[in-house]
Amino acid sequence: MRSMKPDRDICVRKIKIPSEGRNIPALVLSPKKKTDKTPGILWIHGGGYIAGMKEMVHMSRAVDLVKKYGAVVFSPGYRMAFETPYPAALDDCYDALLYLKNHADELGIRTDQIMVGGESAGGGLCVAVCMKARDTGDVKIAFQMPLYPMLDDRDTETSRDNHGKVWNTRKKSFRLENVSAKY
Repeated sequence: MRSMKPDRDICVRKIKIPSEGRNIPALVLSPKKKTDKTPGILWIHGGGYIAGMKEMVHMSRAVDLVKKYGAVVFSPGYRMAFETPYPAALDDCYDALLYLKNHADELGIRTDQIMVGGESAGGGLCVAVCMKARDTGDVKIAFQMPLYPMLDDRDTETSRDNHGKVWNTRKKSFRLENVSAKY
């Protein structure tokens, strides 16, 4: 497993994305060697919509996209569901996508090669962001990479026999209806 510390072979910058009444913190990962315009990737962290942070990008597959392919990766620190419920996380990630597109020259990316990816909750947000971009026509997404996306809390044939270490069948008692019953 990778560390959450930045890889010494890439550049990392912290920025703030202006949004309605707040600034969204974000990390920009880029190759040390400047290249011509390169793909831009919005990478959304996981954490079940209740945990996680933008720095999780350092342990993700997104680092390889910077190192191997010279892409610029953009990782927003979206709001968590317990603090600010839906659609706050989606709004933050979509604002980050718009920032990525609108600052393409400054970031050194191609607007015709914008990708969205994420893991778990980030995978679910990846899908939602791409659907919103499709519906609004604001950004043309070249590729999406939702990795084990958190899309639905209902059991399926394949999820009933899940023995993973973290999210598994035995620990499924923590479900959305249990959370809403408490609040």
